[in-house]
Amino acid sequence: MASILYVFPHPDDESFGPAPLLAQQRRHGHEVHLLTLTRGEATSQRERLGVGTAEMAEIRAAEMQDVAAALDLTSLEVLTYPDGRLDELNPLELEQTVAEHLHRTAPDLVVTYPVHGISGHPDHLVTHAVVKRVAAQFRADGVSYPRRLAFFTLAAPSGTTDRPDHLRHSPAAVIDVRVSIDAVDLERGRDALYCYETYLPVIEEHQPLQDVTDGIVLEIWGEAYDPPLSDPLDALPDADASRPDVPVRR
Repeated sequence: MASILYVFPHPDDESFGPAPLLAQQRRHGHEVHLLTLTRGEATSQRERLGVGTAEMAEIRAAEMQDVAAALDLTSLEVLTYPDGRLDELNPLELEQTVAEHLHRTAPDLVVTYPVHGISGHPDHLVTHAVVKRVAAQFRADGVSYPRRLAFFTLAAPSGTTDRPDHLRHSPAAVIDVRVSIDAVDLERGRDALYCYETYLPVIEEHQPLQDVTDGIVLEIWGEAYDPPLSDPLDALPDADASRPDVPVRR
């Protein structure tokens, strides 16, 4: 069985899309760890609810505990870096934090946002850069983990998908994994998503999991697969290999 670490900046990032994949991986017996860099206290939903940032942070952290139970996560850690201000922090501090978590979990696979961050949120972009920088340093230092770095992304919308205009997708040419999601895992993903009671109006309006009902797609850093793999753990490079013997996208 494999160890998998997801790194996202905010509560709900793991549920607005990839949650069914986390559910599937746990059902298959893999360890699934989730690291969230902030408690999401800066959300505009606090204005609707009439609560301050400190209270909102506590509410959202509690919601994440419910998500951990819904997805049967192996571990969950919610950090307290300032929501919406990751770009103001010393990136070396963020890199050290992520590196320490990688050392604790020794993941075979790390998953985070792609370079465009899907929504373009600055915290998403910072998280991508930090995680990729740490993975690159580990690789340069000969650390045996992670064996692969992947980016959860969206495919181009179909004609029936009503997707918010600000969301970006990855072109088909850079998608290396397409995972089919069955009804059981999709339902568990919905259970996790609806743990975010503070976001129910947004969830009901946009139904974010409609983007993954036809499958979840990921990019893989430093590897290229055409046709795409059906599982991000397929063809996993050996821990002691310098790089997999597959085409590298330039």
